[in-house]
Amino acid sequence: MYPEKQTKDLQQQTKTFLQDIALISAREINVLRDVLRFHEHRYYVMNDPLLADYEYDQLFKQLEKLEKENPALVTPDSPTQRVGSSLNQNFTTVQHLVPMLSLDNSYNAEDLIDFDRKAKELTGLDVIEYCIEPKFDGASISLIYENDMLARGATRGDGVEGEDITTNIKQIRSIPLSAPFSPLDVPQIEIRGEILMSKSAFAKYNEGLAEQGLPPLANPRNAASGSLRMKDPKEVGRRNLEAFLYHVSYYSDDKGKPAAERIEEPHDADLQDEKLLQTHAGSLKLLWDCGFRSPQKEKKVVKGIDEVIKHVSDFEAMRDDLPYEIDGMVVKVNDFALQDQMGMTTHHPRWAIAYKFKARQA
Repeated sequence: MYPEKQTKDLQQQTKTFLQDIALISAREINVLRDVLRFHEHRYYVMNDPLLADYEYDQLFKQLEKLEKENPALVTPDSPTQRVGSSLNQNFTTVQHLVPMLSLDNSYNAEDLIDFDRKAKELTGLDVIEYCIEPKFDGASISLIYENDMLARGATRGDGVEGEDITTNIKQIRSIPLSAPFSPLDVPQIEIRGEILMSKSAFAKYNEGLAEQGLPPLANPRNAASGSLRMKDPKEVGRRNLEAFLYHVSYYSDDKGKPAAERIEEPHDADLQDEKLLQTHAGSLKLLWDCGFRSPQKEKKVVKGIDEVIKHVSDFEAMRDDLPYEIDGMVVKVNDFALQDQMGMTTHHPRWAIAYKFKARQA
């Protein structure tokens, strides 16, 4: 997301601003926003902050002051625009650009071997490349970006339609309010992901409830899913939710053509060279490079089902060491062309399967 030179420049600009925050003028408001976005990304996406909370807060307050004095300079993707100023009234039902299907489940090596057998039959290949990633135990969401700006966030709902929760989505700081899709010739894109509450955030939030004499939340999953439809967006912000974005379900070019109609067109050469939108692993890298917290670091690409079985077993052994809850792994055929060839049922894609971990012993 941020090359080394840009990182150094933004760090230097941060030091300059911190020397005398009151001197930051309206002429520098765009640079100030860039600095704040950079530090949000370091803190909420990379988990590697470079700025103390107090210093960030002082810069943020100066931006609020400048925007209040110069309302014409406020932009929709300004860091100040995350916080809702009023309560949500009713959540409108909206249609997903592409239906959000469920995943078929597997519970042991035999199930995975059977999945691989069917994949080989559908593709005609002897060995298939798979991409494996954690199955996050949270609440599913769908995001739409138009002309680089976050246009809508929605719940999964029934898979065809969900509820518009854009205001609440904006409270989750690992979700960027804008992302650089236009250099990729992508004016509209729909992204799927999961909202989570980390184990540490969950414990801290329950401690706060106990201090108020309130009952604790049952588990991180319920805490995350219950947050999405809250009336008060500020309360959503207080829960310190996180988001992993792991699937590009739809994108179009500047002529409005969907992905399926672009794949062989000559002007897509850059995308084809990088294979960013020709494989699932590539799409995770694209999302990471555009500032999203994708499972780019957690994913693994392997050839053959034996390597899949080994990896899911190894990952299950370390599940308790993760900072968030997972209840399994997701195995996907990596090549998008093969995914299209395999197709889907009315319930689930034939090119992906969830491997469910054994239930924890009480």
